[in-house]
Amino acid sequence: MSAIHPYKISGALRGACGVLCVLGGAALTLADAAETPARSSAAVSMPGPSAHPRPASDRPPAAGGRVADLAPDGVASPPATPADADDRQSARTAPPAPVVAASQVESRPVRDSLDAELVYAVLVAEVAARRGNLTMAFTHFLHAAQLARDTKMAELAVRAAIGAQDDTGAGRAVALWLELAPESLGAHQIAALLRIKADDREGALTHLTRVIRLAGADGESGYLLAAGIVGRTGSASDRVQLMRALVDLDEANPDAQQALAVVAAGANDNTVAADAARRALALRPGWDTPRLFLVKLLLSEGKRGAAREQLEAFVAASPEDQGLRMLYAQFLVEEKEFSSAREVFATLLEARPKAPDVLFAAGVLSLELDDLDAARGYLTRLYQTGERRDEVCFYLGQVEERAAHPEAAIDWYGKTQGENFLDAQIRIAVLRAKAGEVERAREIVQQLRDQVPDGAPMLYLAEAEILDQIDREELVMQVYNTGLAAFPDDDDLLYGRAMYAVKRNRVDLAEPDLRRIIERNPGHADALNALGYTLADRTDRYQEALGYIERAFKLKPDEPAILDSVGWVNFKLGNYDVALEFLTKALGAMKDGEIAAHLGEVLWALGRQDEAWVVWDAALKEHPDHVYLKEVVGRHRVTRQDESP
Repeated sequence: MSAIHPYKISGALRGACGVLCVLGGAALTLADAAETPARSSAAVSMPGPSAHPRPASDRPPAAGGRVADLAPDGVASPPATPADADDRQSARTAPPAPVVAASQVESRPVRDSLDAELVYAVLVAEVAARRGNLTMAFTHFLHAAQLARDTKMAELAVRAAIGAQDDTGAGRAVALWLELAPESLGAHQIAALLRIKADDREGALTHLTRVIRLAGADGESGYLLAAGIVGRTGSASDRVQLMRALVDLDEANPDAQQALAVVAAGANDNTVAADAARRALALRPGWDTPRLFLVKLLLSEGKRGAAREQLEAFVAASPEDQGLRMLYAQFLVEEKEFSSAREVFATLLEARPKAPDVLFAAGVLSLELDDLDAARGYLTRLYQTGERRDEVCFYLGQVEERAAHPEAAIDWYGKTQGENFLDAQIRIAVLRAKAGEVERAREIVQQLRDQVPDGAPMLYLAEAEILDQIDREELVMQVYNTGLAAFPDDDDLLYGRAMYAVKRNRVDLAEPDLRRIIERNPGHADALNALGYTLADRTDRYQEALGYIERAFKLKPDEPAILDSVGWVNFKLGNYDVALEFLTKALGAMKDGEIAAHLGEVLWALGRQDEAWVVWDAALKEHPDHVYLKEVVGRHRVTRQDESP
């Protein structure tokens, strides 16, 4: 939260309009398998304390992880069933089978009661696992599985073996697991990973085709699951080749082609990725997944122009596709074409007039465009739906504050809860202070400090800034001092007090605070830059200033404020060409009134007065109330008038 800026529009736009198109997917890896239950496995209940912190069924499947060091080299592929042989030959035509959980599989007859040998094996395995001896845990879990003919014990043996990096043992255990439960999705996932690392392509394909068949009835999830397995093993080229081989078994399947696109993109082979996605789209016209994938692929390559052309072509081909229009609107928001984006959202609302996310985006965009009536209308409609109430209340408060309706703004802010609560209460305090109710405003902030003690330093900053806005100079420094008495090592409070001192031309007060920050945190780029700029701008200690600014520049070489400082200190040192270079770059990165004022000063010193006026005039149009800019321009305007005929 920032107490400095009253409006939180850009953040809301990102929240409302974030473009999401995943190029790669998460999948089970051998490292995950040691910790995580397979999708098809049931929870394992065993006597004694569990070796795991939670039951297997409670732990979500993990994503990612390294497999390069875990898979076996010499383990034979588990015995294939007739279905395995059929899968490879009939991948095109065989309908997907439903997922079969291990607990649903009919295993071989299990003993009716646990005998002493089985109980001993389970207990020893549990104790060994708890103590981190996974080799012993594997031995006894496997023995228990063989005694009881139990799939759950076999699965635990697999995971213990993988955790112990015993590839041969993992192969033995997964073979038993598959013998007991031939339709276990989790067993086939792990078996596929083992075969991939063993460079057994045929064995890997056997298990991957079974994964696809078992994963579900829609087919797509099966191929994406297989792609996730392939995408996290071996080298990039090996991953693409293996996925190609899998897709060749069912090349007319659009889900297969899209899965290949995902693997290729993860391997940075964007040519193959794009070709496969286009093939998927050709096989299933109108499918949004490859369309969005292709756009996102272009964006990942920095080809925003091509991405826009592609997206606009998709929208033109399917004008009724709401998903594409939504993505197009999101794209326009990212391009900061807010007016055009709002038009797209308005079109979406014609089909779905109560769509909460669309109403929210249209309302926040209208606020960004300073179209307060439209913003009020969209947000009020959203409020009436009952959705996103806390956000709506906050942004309606913003609307009324901008419209100079303070009581209405306070009313909406007062209804705000959730993550915007603190921001809303601070805005209430600001409005109360501006109305002359200073003590009431301060009471609000103090109550917030009592309610949210962890946020107390930030709230001292907020109180100081509120008092600064109404020119209560005698109270501002008092608040900073009180805050620092309570939190003497808080960098934000020290920095805030220093910047206020600079504003009041009290370099003698600012310098110790900035030095204190730097002493404790030599990498604090903002403090280094502030101290350097202050010395360059308010003293004649230019060489000392340059040292601090250069340190800041090394830490944040692209920060516009620091680029401005580099330019300004070089101007003070008489290095006009260097100053011109850095100030031009700074203004290109951020259209700021102070940077424009500095650039104009350098151009003027170089005898390029006409260019200086071009910079200043453009800046005044964007920042007509910028005090420093107006001061600089006013100082030179006399000269301009004197030179006029």
